[in-house]
Amino acid sequence: MSAVDLAEDARAPGATGGGWGSAGMSESVELRCLRCGAPDAGNVARCVCGASLRVDVVLRDAVVDERARFALARAISQLGPPAPSFSEARSLLARAGAPLAHGVFRAFAEKLLTVLRAQGARAELRPFVEVAVLSEEPARGGRRALLGVLLLVAVAVGVWVARSPRFAQARSEVLSLASGEAPPGDKAPGPVALSTAEISRRAGPSTLTLRCGSKTGSGFFVEPELVLTNEHVVCPPGKMMTAVLADGRELLGETVASDVDLDLATVRVVGAKAAPLPLGDVTRLEPGDPLVFIGSPQGLDFTVHEGKVGYVGRHYLGTGYVQFNASVNPGNSGGPLLNGQGEVVGVVSMKIENSDGLGLALPIAYASKLVPVPTTPESTERWKALLERVARDEAREAQRFQMDTEQQVLLSVQRVDGLGLVVLVLERFDSPPTSLKRRMELEAEGKTCTLDLEFEDWRPLSQSLAAQEDSRRLRWFLSKGLTRGIHVGGARLPVETCALPATGTASLKAGQGSGENLERIEVSLKDVRDARDTWNRNPTGIQRWERERFKQRLVGTQSREEEERWRTSFGKARARVARFEEERTRLRQDEASGKPVARRQQEVEAELKLASQQLSELERYATEKNVPAEWRR
Repeated sequence: MSAVDLAEDARAPGATGGGWGSAGMSESVELRCLRCGAPDAGNVARCVCGASLRVDVVLRDAVVDERARFALARAISQLGPPAPSFSEARSLLARAGAPLAHGVFRAFAEKLLTVLRAQGARAELRPFVEVAVLSEEPARGGRRALLGVLLLVAVAVGVWVARSPRFAQARSEVLSLASGEAPPGDKAPGPVALSTAEISRRAGPSTLTLRCGSKTGSGFFVEPELVLTNEHVVCPPGKMMTAVLADGRELLGETVASDVDLDLATVRVVGAKAAPLPLGDVTRLEPGDPLVFIGSPQGLDFTVHEGKVGYVGRHYLGTGYVQFNASVNPGNSGGPLLNGQGEVVGVVSMKIENSDGLGLALPIAYASKLVPVPTTPESTERWKALLERVARDEAREAQRFQMDTEQQVLLSVQRVDGLGLVVLVLERFDSPPTSLKRRMELEAEGKTCTLDLEFEDWRPLSQSLAAQEDSRRLRWFLSKGLTRGIHVGGARLPVETCALPATGTASLKAGQGSGENLERIEVSLKDVRDARDTWNRNPTGIQRWERERFKQRLVGTQSREEEERWRTSFGKARARVARFEEERTRLRQDEASGKPVARRQQEVEAELKLASQQLSELERYATEKNVPAEWRR
């Protein structure tokens, strides 16, 4: 029996023990009129005997939990009239004995009870009491005249209504209100958008600023003492951070849980007792929808920003983000992205580089791994479709990267003080590359300069990415196998012999000739002129640098060979230990089954002991030689 039910029974007149109690009613019990016992069709106002069949739905116990009250109010409002609106339902659910529906038909009452029952709430049905409006009785002499006037007015209005083109729609709306169903072809009115000021007033007290050392970020409460934010702005577990609340209090916060790949974390702020922000449905966002987000950009705490949805499900490293048009700055990370109703639909995560006013927010649905996020069957289906689209975008991006790196890829041209211009390229190799010569062309205003470059310093792409702060990018590349065999190389551009215009831009392309070549990079001719001047001032120093680089390459080659020898030695030693451990386990199983393996067991134990000693001796020797730990893996 569910906790939310109708009365235990609806008996015919004369039956005992029935009536409108607070116990539950089995779904198999037929609904009947309380006066005469006639069947109740569930969608008519009165019984054949004239008694009212409409009922009130009254809440038994208040819904104390704010999150549960939020989810239930949303489900109730989605029933449409005569159910209360979202805001009305939230208010009513907080009070025991509150009337959730007044004078509704049984058919609609059953729908409402089903929604309440699914959320674990408790309610009961009570008879609807009709209230008659009494007026002073007219004088006896004027009663007949008054009746005649009323009849004439009724007939006139009836004729106008019958001919009115709005009559059918009005009648449909009245019947739908009585039955609790929306008119055919009509949609329930959407939620009213709040002003930015109202959203700020409601959400501001539930946001906070987080500080961990030199890092500053934002966050928002999902429980009275639990904050959701970005992982990259919090301190490691066990290290306390400062939490600055909107009311000026400074409390301590500690990381509870985190997801590095999603860049999400929860922080416990003991004593905050803040009002949690309502979580919304990100799948209902459409391009152009208004957004508000609150954060601490550049240390300016609790700054309110306005923006609009640009795209929902923008792929980045395997994740679909909400792209929004607004200015995002350091300190905004972790703050709430709010829709027009003040509900959190995302966590502000990053800005798009080399763009003016474009940001990305992680959809709140991803946060279900760390905190409860309300859903409906419809929102779940829409979210599933969004993730499938993101997965297709991810596969296309990985495939495009594989195709692009089949040939040399120009990455960038950078200025280096005292040296000039250096070009970085990406290239795939089956084996570790050595010194390679490549020819490129620098072209401007019809003039072409041919450059012969020697790439001596190659590094695996995985090492280059590991040196960056964004290790998440490296994890995504590694998970997709995109770094295998790909190296980054650099070489100085020998522009000292180039006779090109002094202003404007030039185009650097890989290869030679006039054929179509998509790999081009724009280079400032001012940078070319400055690099040529640098060479003219110190050609000897630059040549010395190039010779030193050659020596470093030789040392690097020797270092790689030494690394490979150590890795091979440790690999063989560990493989030998693992082989004897595996055989020992198998022999113990044979011994348990009664096989004669005692002699071989003794031999294996001796071999295992020797192999373990050899591995320990290798570890000791590597420690004496200061061999890096990664060479021993």
